Amino acid sequence: MPQRAVFTVAAGLVLLVGVALWPVQVVSLKLPRENSRWIASIPAAEGDRILLAYRHSVELTAVEGHFQIGPRSEILALKTRMQSAGTGLPNTAYDRTVIRNGWIEVDEARRPVGTIRFFLVPINQTRLVIAGRDTDLSTIEAGALLEISVENRRLIQRLFDFLHSRRASQVSKTKALHESE
Repeated sequence: MPQRAVFTVAAGLVLLVGVALWPVQVVSLKLPRENSRWIASIPAAEGDRILLAYRHSVELTAVEGHFQIGPRSEILALKTRMQSAGTGLPNTAYDRTVIRNGWIEVDEARRPVGTIRFFLVPINQTRLVIAGRDTDLSTIEAGALLEISVENRRLIQRLFDFLHSRRASQVSKTKALHESE
């Protein structure tokens, strides 16, 4: 093999390894009760917003959690908006609470929250928007615990996450099909 061809192949391999190992910040969605099965990893950057919107299961009113990705790959709580002060909602922070356009709004002061954990129940009609993109939660089984976190992943890890989540999703669909027969 000519020396030029060897150099081209070697340069290509170095480039391929470099791209595969390139770090990417992502918002990770996992199911911790299912051996931390990956649901998705969505590319996100510092400053990107996360909206977790749902219907309160007791009050049956809308609730929104507004978050932002911070400078240290962390989730920062910006505000909680709700249409009523129901069970489990932040209703004692009088000095940080205003009523705006019919919503009770609590300023969460960019407080780091770490990982967000949330049970998915159909009555909640949960909606998750990450960096302006709606995230499909319809494939997740009702009653599942969803874990949302920010992580730094390598591009190759994202590829494996994607392939694993597709395989797990197909296994879940096949299992559901057999259970319905």
